[in-house]
Amino acid sequence: MAIPINEVFMRKKALFVCLSFWILELFPSLSFADEISQLKAQMKTLQNQVQAQAEEIEKLKGLVSLKEEHKFKRPAVEEVETVDVIASDDMEFVLYQQEVFNQKLVQMIQFDIYATLEFENFQRTDSVFDARNIELLGEAQFNERLKGFVEIEFERTAITSSGRRQGEVEVEQGWVEYAINDAFKPRAGVVLVPFGKFNLEHFDPFRDLVDRPIAMRRVVPVTWAEAGAGFTGFASSGENLGEFFKDWEINYQFFFVNGLTNEISDKGLRSARGSFGSDNNNNKAFVGRLGVQPLSNLEVGVSGYFGEYDKKREINGLDVDLDLTVGPFEVIGEWALFDLDGGGFQDDEDTLVVADRLRGGYIQANYHFWFDFLDETFLGRSFENPVFTAIFRYGRALIDDDGDAGGGTNKEERYTIGMNYRPVETWAIKLEYQINSTDNEVLENGDRNGFVASVSAAF
Repeated sequence: MAIPINEVFMRKKALFVCLSFWILELFPSLSFADEISQLKAQMKTLQNQVQAQAEEIEKLKGLVSLKEEHKFKRPAVEEVETVDVIASDDMEFVLYQQEVFNQKLVQMIQFDIYATLEFENFQRTDSVFDARNIELLGEAQFNERLKGFVEIEFERTAITSSGRRQGEVEVEQGWVEYAINDAFKPRAGVVLVPFGKFNLEHFDPFRDLVDRPIAMRRVVPVTWAEAGAGFTGFASSGENLGEFFKDWEINYQFFFVNGLTNEISDKGLRSARGSFGSDNNNNKAFVGRLGVQPLSNLEVGVSGYFGEYDKKREINGLDVDLDLTVGPFEVIGEWALFDLDGGGFQDDEDTLVVADRLRGGYIQANYHFWFDFLDETFLGRSFENPVFTAIFRYGRALIDDDGDAGGGTNKEERYTIGMNYRPVETWAIKLEYQINSTDNEVLENGDRNGFVASVSAAF
């Protein structure tokens, strides 16, 4: 019997549906098995990552609680059961503290460096390049009242004291300061002796000429640093002293130091500068400077030194300095005097003779200028305030004879004409010509004239 066409069609449709279900059941295992395995692995990885993040969050919560519990203090020693084993949370806390300390240290401390290269060409001597010094300056401002400062000089960039590359390393300053207020700031350590302004502001990049005045090397032995303690400060007179003095400002430094020794000659006081760790007597010298600013462009300073250079003989000093600015003109100067007791003294079995008196000073005129047409040249381009300075200086030193050779006062004079160029305030290219003359023993350059140049920079 023939099957109706409709029934044949329905049977084929049912067979097709059954085959489709069978294929769908078999298809994943045949076609998508690899993809499903990959999806399962990815889900497992995601679960692990979520679990790890949850554990890290709990760990951070614990660390925050630990910081709050300890109030940012290192765990007490008695809380640590052994020296070699520290709980992991405590170790993380210690590392956290170290990181905070390092960040504060970076914020508190600032380092600066300045370096100087000189060239000299004097009569009857060989010309020479002189890598004069590299100095490291570090300042730590622990807070607004606590401060520290250090200045280390690498003279002639070498650290040997003999041989062809002669040089030395010297601490020129190293002190800490505890400010009670602006008027009273106790300071202790290795300090610059406040005898005259030049010694306090001797840094090469800020001076307009290369060589220091004769008197600032032989009479005042710049750079002059001593171990000691004292205080600094500044104040305004206000209206307490009347209308005339209301705008006056004063600054001051006073210290007790080991002081000058008996290594004094008719060449000056350079060898008499005190040691940082010993003294040749029980006396402590007192030294100080008072600076007065009646006007914003004028400062006058007076300094005094009182001490003993041996067991009983005194050496006393007086210094007066001046700094006046009027427009582009500047006049600076300083005069110093030291008087000593007696002309000789007994030291063990030797009779030593020292100079009775040392005195000298300098006066210097500066004129700062610039030409607008240089703004777009290599001298002015990209610099905010480049400047030229023309300088004239006269200086002299007179030191009484100590009886070692000849007789009479050793006297040396110097006239200096110079110019410098500063692309920025702390970089200077300097050139000067010196005319020197001397009587009796030579103190610095004698009667040799010559050129001196330098490149000096602070950064």
